[in-house]
Amino acid sequence: MKNPVKKAVQKKKLAQNGQTLLDVGQGDIRITEHGAEGGGLPENETALNPKGYWITGTTTQYNVIVEKDVTVDLTLDNVDISCDTKKMDCINVSHANVTITLRGKNQLLCNSGGNGNGLEGCALAKDGMDGSLTIQCESADKKGHKCNLSCGSLTAKGDPGITHAGSIGSTVRNTYGSGTTKEEMGFSNFTIEGGNIEASGGDHCPGIGCACVSEYYSSGYGYTKNIRISGGNVTATGTAYGSGIGSGYGSKVEGVYITGGTVMARGGYRAPGIGASDCGTYTQSTETVDLEISGGDTVVTAVGDQSTDMPGIGAALGLDYVKNANVIPKERYQGYIQDGESEDNYLFSNDTPFSEKSEIKVKKFFTMVYFGPYRDSNGIDQDTKEQLGANHVISKTGGDEFTQGQIKALTKVTGKQADGSTIPDSKILFDDPSQLEAVNQAKKEGKTGEYPLTFSTENGTKVTVTICLRSEGTDSAELDVQNPSSVIGANSFQSESGGPAFTEQEVKELGKLKGKDKDGNNIPFDDIKLSKEQLDQINDAKTANKNGSFTLTFETPDGKKAEITVTLTGGRDVTNVTESGDKIMANHVISSTGGKGFTEAQIKVLTGLAGSKDDGTPYTIDELSFSDAKQLEKINKAKTSGKTGDYPLSFQTPQGTEITVTVYLRKEGSDNAEYRPEAPSASIGANDTVQPTGGKAFTEDEIINLCGAKGKDKDGVDAQITVNKKQLDVINGAKAAGKTGSFELTFSMPDGTEVTVKVTLTGEHKVSFDSKGGSYTPDVQKVEGGKQAVKPKEPQKKGYTFEGWFYTDENGIETVWDFSTPVHQDMTLKARWKKAAEQLNVQEMGETSGDKKTKNKKDES
Repeated sequence: MKNPVKKAVQKKKLAQNGQTLLDVGQGDIRITEHGAEGGGLPENETALNPKGYWITGTTTQYNVIVEKDVTVDLTLDNVDISCDTKKMDCINVSHANVTITLRGKNQLLCNSGGNGNGLEGCALAKDGMDGSLTIQCESADKKGHKCNLSCGSLTAKGDPGITHAGSIGSTVRNTYGSGTTKEEMGFSNFTIEGGNIEASGGDHCPGIGCACVSEYYSSGYGYTKNIRISGGNVTATGTAYGSGIGSGYGSKVEGVYITGGTVMARGGYRAPGIGASDCGTYTQSTETVDLEISGGDTVVTAVGDQSTDMPGIGAALGLDYVKNANVIPKERYQGYIQDGESEDNYLFSNDTPFSEKSEIKVKKFFTMVYFGPYRDSNGIDQDTKEQLGANHVISKTGGDEFTQGQIKALTKVTGKQADGSTIPDSKILFDDPSQLEAVNQAKKEGKTGEYPLTFSTENGTKVTVTICLRSEGTDSAELDVQNPSSVIGANSFQSESGGPAFTEQEVKELGKLKGKDKDGNNIPFDDIKLSKEQLDQINDAKTANKNGSFTLTFETPDGKKAEITVTLTGGRDVTNVTESGDKIMANHVISSTGGKGFTEAQIKVLTGLAGSKDDGTPYTIDELSFSDAKQLEKINKAKTSGKTGDYPLSFQTPQGTEITVTVYLRKEGSDNAEYRPEAPSASIGANDTVQPTGGKAFTEDEIINLCGAKGKDKDGVDAQITVNKKQLDVINGAKAAGKTGSFELTFSMPDGTEVTVKVTLTGEHKVSFDSKGGSYTPDVQKVEGGKQAVKPKEPQKKGYTFEGWFYTDENGIETVWDFSTPVHQDMTLKARWKKAAEQLNVQEMGETSGDKKTKNKKDES
């Protein structure tokens, strides 16, 4: 007896992404909590595939239903479903949580409708205020993706000749059909993240939204809520009493959030493009609440019914029924709202373009909302509809002038014509060429300030920007406009000393700080850093009522810097105020030593001596006296004898309030005994210094301190001292090499006042000798830098004459050493020898007689 033949068990097929393959053309598809049923499966699944389901096929008999509370991912791959009154819905996802990914061209056509017959269907149905539905293309998760025709598409339509044959939304049969409950009413939590979507319903249907009178029949429970569009290309068309995106027959629309993509929404009779439609004879709220359009590349076109004067965006019953409807540009973008009758017949809203949230209050039926890169200044001509936008320019003054092409690139001036096309750069003109000439003249002369510059079109549309020239920062005339970078500019400023400390905000404002990133967007103050250590130094001086000039550095997020000088005036180096209010203050004095001494009147002027009584009345200069007259005598004795040093000098008020300043006498610098009050000038002083050679290099601060270098500007404010870096490099090079000697070093102040001193490096050097085979080698000599080495006894070498001690100079040339020359570095002196005359004669005779012996070696050195 033969064994029966076993049939092979047919296995379900999987797509490459692991989803179960289903074919709607082979039967109804049901996705349950236990998995898929039908769609050509050999047997029903017993577990839900966590990867989801890949659906293909064409049918006029079957449909797809995802059951309540199921969460699943579906891929529609060139699906084509038409349904009639038997199935009513092509796809139904009510009360489930479904994500649909589109691949290829997908079409859902609903041919099932009526008016209260219980047969009203939808191409893509989602009944109820629970659950969620998301539609996306295959590239929706890719950063920066923008959908085009190659992305998957979905056309969801209701037969235009059939009433209540819906497209994407809830169904009328579950709104006022027999036995329906409020939980089946309304349409919510619908998201489009990508794909090319076209939705249009039959008569009395929105393109996307809840079915007619949902709010009425559910006693306010069911309506349209939370429609979100973040990408893709969406076209939604409503019919009579149906919005493009919104509701049917006046149900409330709450929460439409469009953050990306391109959207075209057109309402039917008595309906707006986006928002709540008219309610007819039914009592409903007809409100549009929480409507938000945002982003940078979002484009929304909304068209209401012209014949019934419906707005493009809003509510059928007018602005009073619209709450919290706004357009919000993303950071560094600006928004535009067009309110009109067509793409080329419109007016811009009053605040267009705007960079902050702007309320939607359109009255016409054709509305466009879009965004563009932010510009500091914008010009819009409501007659020609031309737009011009441009940015202000920030630059350090001085240096090269701006060219016309360069200034256009820096301002990023752009324009659009009425039809949205770009105005060619050649058609954007300099309205007044003399303005750019004035900017360049100021820049060339190193001036700072704000300078206007106006661009215009041939039709007369104008926009004016400001060229901000600053004393410090980025010279924008040197930028490569093809590779833009951030810019920063700020001015040095002067402020009264005393009072409270500066805040960061204050110094930024006083310095007229400005910054832009590489895209031309303004950098907020808070994003521009400053040196807190430098600000603390400034504030320490300010709160102590001291004068001084201080460096303050600002820095953009990408490291561009502007280093300004903050000058504090009106204060003094030393101030003393008693509890009763008796006050005295004065400055230190800097002067070269030598020459005449100071008179009492002169030293009072030089110190800026001042004070005030308890009641604030100033003391006269004669009321302020020297605490100890011998101090000035000592100072003058030192000065006239050419001594240097730091000498105290004390003053007091009639009430005995005292201060002590210092008179700095320096070897070189400004002689302030020659100071003339009618022609005040800066003062600087510094001393020579003697330091051991070798070891670490001098820092700038270190050499300033060693030389006691100090400076004050003509107002008595401490000035920043700068070291001549080339000279310091020479000194440090000698120091590192252990050399000795005297070197010039110049200190200077910002106004050009300078002083030159000597820096002497001292130390002991070793002078070694190499006799090159001589009778003896002299001992190593230790010579103090600047002194001479002792000439040793000449060595002997048989057959040679000693020519001297030679050294190799800095140019590599061997030179005889002169023992009267000071020694400033370690050195080795080498003997040079020349063959004696007798030895030369013997050699010559041998060669003449044909001696074939090897020639003697050349003279040794």
